[in-house]
Amino acid sequence: MKTPTHKFLLVLAALFFTSFNVSAAVECAPEVPGLIVTDATYNKLYNILKLDTAALKTKLDAVKDQATYALLLKFARVVATDPKLAKGRLIIALPDGTVVVDTSKLDDPANTLPAGNSFKHFSTKTVNENHNSRIAILDSQLHVCGVGVETKVSTTDNTKESYVAIRLGAHLNNSGTARLSVKQ
Repeated sequence: MKTPTHKFLLVLAALFFTSFNVSAAVECAPEVPGLIVTDATYNKLYNILKLDTAALKTKLDAVKDQATYALLLKFARVVATDPKLAKGRLIIALPDGTVVVDTSKLDDPANTLPAGNSFKHFSTKTVNENHNSRIAILDSQLHVCGVGVETKVSTTDNTKESYVAIRLGAHLNNSGTARLSVKQ
């Protein structure tokens, strides 16, 4: 008698997971990709960042000291200064929002500044404030598609800035997020 019940539960579980995965993919499809296709700025940021996500993930995963950190930072600066952008900014954050690299911050390998780019600043979480509540970063971590977008007016200089964030790895098992932005 127990065999038919177990088979039924197994079939039911399989249907649940299949329908969940399909609904997650459908949920992602019209939302973010539609914005990326229709918004020229998002499209440009996405196309630049998407090409470099694998290399960013590899370099992020390799960070263990100042030398490996410097390799990630150097590559991040190359991405942020892509010729298609007037002046881009790239932030790389861990899944919990800890900022590893922020190309808008000064390089500080000697750790003389209160905040900046260095392995020590990363280790003490003083590259920049935690970014786990930034919409694009949060969306890229939470949504199955792994992409988040946002446009907002900066409170520091009152300019409009657009952001595209791409998760570096699989949903719920990733190295973090790369977020590329440009002021408009």
